[in-house]
Amino acid sequence: MGMVRIKSSDIKLSREYLEQQAAARKDRPIDFSDIPQYTSEQLDEMRRQAILRRQAAAKRKRKMFSLRLESDAIEWWQSFGDGYTNIMTRLLEEAWKHPEWIEECLKPTRGRIPVLPLEPRY
Repeated sequence: MGMVRIKSSDIKLSREYLEQQAAARKDRPIDFSDIPQYTSEQLDEMRRQAILRRQAAAKRKRKMFSLRLESDAIEWWQSFGDGYTNIMTRLLEEAWKHPEWIEECLKPTRGRIPVLPLEPRY
């Protein structure tokens, strides 16, 4: 037998069943005894931390840009397999942290720009 697909909208619950479930919940009140009371200072700190997390996430948001490479270079990057663009991103982000890498790559070597010695993983 194959897989059967249904949507949640296809499931019809009777009004009687839903009323029984609601009544059963009313008989079982929520036990708040194991939930700690927070002070206003703790709540303020939680709000501040949440704001900082949102701001940090907004700074890390990635933007798309395009890059023109020779077909051999594209094939080489693709030889890393799925996720090769993530590898490119990580390499560029590391180069940004290490300006001496860029300076080294920009030094002329008999008219050619040196290539970083990376080997693809198969």
